[in-house]
Amino acid sequence: MLGSLPPQGSLPPAAPTQGVQVAPSTIAPPIPPPTAPPPPAPAIAAGPPVKLPLPPLRDVAANGLMRIPPMGWASRQRLGTDIDDAAIRQAADGLDETPLKAAGYTYVEIGEGWQGTRDASGAIRGNTKFPDMKALGDHIHTRGLQFGLTISAAPKSCNGFEGSYGHEAEDARTFASWGVDFLIYDWCGAESIYPTQAEQQAAYQKMAEALRASGRDIAFAIDQDGAFNVGTWAAKAGANLWRTGKDIADNWPSVAEAGFKPDTSDAPARWADPGLVQIGNGGMTENEYRTHLNLWAVRGAPLMLGNDVRIMRPETVTLLTNREVIAIDQDAGGRQGKRVAQVGQTEVWAKPLADGSTAVAFFNRGDASAPVAVSWQQLGLAGPRQVRDLWWHENIGSADNRYVVFLTARTSLLLRFSR
Repeated sequence: MLGSLPPQGSLPPAAPTQGVQVAPSTIAPPIPPPTAPPPPAPAIAAGPPVKLPLPPLRDVAANGLMRIPPMGWASRQRLGTDIDDAAIRQAADGLDETPLKAAGYTYVEIGEGWQGTRDASGAIRGNTKFPDMKALGDHIHTRGLQFGLTISAAPKSCNGFEGSYGHEAEDARTFASWGVDFLIYDWCGAESIYPTQAEQQAAYQKMAEALRASGRDIAFAIDQDGAFNVGTWAAKAGANLWRTGKDIADNWPSVAEAGFKPDTSDAPARWADPGLVQIGNGGMTENEYRTHLNLWAVRGAPLMLGNDVRIMRPETVTLLTNREVIAIDQDAGGRQGKRVAQVGQTEVWAKPLADGSTAVAFFNRGDASAPVAVSWQQLGLAGPRQVRDLWWHENIGSADNRYVVFLTARTSLLLRFSR
């Protein structure tokens, strides 16, 4: 049956997309540049580090955290390592004071640049821009948000900041005392110490076990640019999520390359992360941004924002807070979506949902209009289904056996098929 659809060369009016309105007074003003340059990163120690022994490989038991993909904001894209306590607090306030928190964006992920030196006992401290990490964590928590932190697995990161190498257990206890909810463990700098896949897995396993012994529930992310087919072993190493590649940029080729790369894992409630959500950065069209969000949602990818949540346009907030699209990403079934059909530059991805329905996303990656089709056999369905468009927020009829849409260039359609 041929589906009856609204024309796909045009967009639904902005107002029906949840009707989100953001008063200018609720958005924090731009933050002026610091009057003094940030302190330099600690110098990287000369000479190769001593290669420390690693634990034998074993499967780390699931920690029961992040049963749905995390949603929130990460500092690394817009702020890089030039971050401070005030900027992170303002970003937390930006999530809280707009509809983003209510829509589910609750993680505040602090990237590299917070690390100082270690004290006489070996405990890591924040640098002069982060004088009290526990107080910062408390501020994030009082906003009803969750506290994420990045550190390297090496002695020093590629940017020269302190890493956790040889201090995994004590750092895990320190992070627990600060109230950290989510640790992103970066591999940059560690590849020269542990060059093999087995060593890398064991090093991640070591930190995962340290976090479990810390006395606090802390979710764990592997960040090593997708090396060694990471999706096949990340869950075994104790990860709740793993990056599938390098950081993406705010342009269509970068988003498409990362987003349409399938992941090999079937671990339930563990998440492949293709990269930060680019909506609000201004480098793509609205159709491309919708396609970006549709793809991340049907994949079950983390929805971590790479824009500046302190200064957002109302249309950015509206796009990011489509509750029906978010519900696909956040479905309680804890499944990742998979590609089920591909012809030329067109693809169909599907994700089974907890209520028995199926999310189906149709994509035209090309530069010309094209039909996109999927059969019930490819979807694993039988019998008629009711069809709902999740951007127009409309039921658009029923279908059986096959569904075909016609999409203009670089557009997509996200539907829900229900009995």
